[in-house]
Amino acid sequence: MVNDMTENDRDVELLRTDPRTLILKYQETIKIIVKKFIRDGFFKAPEFDDVVQDVNLALLGKIPSMQAQYNGISLFRTYFSVIVRNICLKYRQNIDRIIVAEEDENVSIETPVSIGEDFVLKDEARRLRTILILFDRHLPKLLICLKLHYRIPLEEKDVILWYPRCKKADVEMLMSHFSRVFESMTDSEIFEIITPIMNENEGKKNTSDAVRKWTDSKIHEIVRLLNVKPHETTHNEETIKILIDDYFSPFLDQK
Repeated sequence: MVNDMTENDRDVELLRTDPRTLILKYQETIKIIVKKFIRDGFFKAPEFDDVVQDVNLALLGKIPSMQAQYNGISLFRTYFSVIVRNICLKYRQNIDRIIVAEEDENVSIETPVSIGEDFVLKDEARRLRTILILFDRHLPKLLICLKLHYRIPLEEKDVILWYPRCKKADVEMLMSHFSRVFESMTDSEIFEIITPIMNENEGKKNTSDAVRKWTDSKIHEIVRLLNVKPHETTHNEETIKILIDDYFSPFLDQK
């Protein structure tokens, strides 16, 4: 039975039985997010180890609320990454409040900071949505491919938006494979399933490898557009995964 568990199932089990091990498992995710904050100017490079340590301490304190609040609607990795980013934001805000208080003792320690949650979450989410709109008639197909690439469960409405005339049997087949977590599937397996349906609805004869490469090229294009100046963000293929997860899941408000 254990062998049939998905990666997400294992995360949920660890959250319930051994959350400290779960946090250790996600150390690389924590480091990726902290490095992203450093590249965006929120922290200085020498602060990396201190920020990572403080994030881990904050996560340990959040274990009870994580156990109570995670509802399984989003992938755990999405839920976890949002919590880590919110912790980083609060850490930055605390630093700014200390600086403000030291510079002017007459300024309240609660003075709002100039770098805040709206920039990191709402602004980047808005920019991603704007960029995706540029793909115009290819957008429904791109959204399906992004979900499959990042192992995000499909919904029937995704398929109908993609191909309104898609056969009911094909929709049901896709749901049977992709409506639940499918992290154990390889890219080859995924695109071998989706490509025949794509070809039938588009009147094409693409190979599964060609569809996979098309998806990869669009991801690279999204990364390039996100990094266009004057924006100072620096996304790469590691951080775009977090942003795409967020696009398909509402931001989780963790206090």
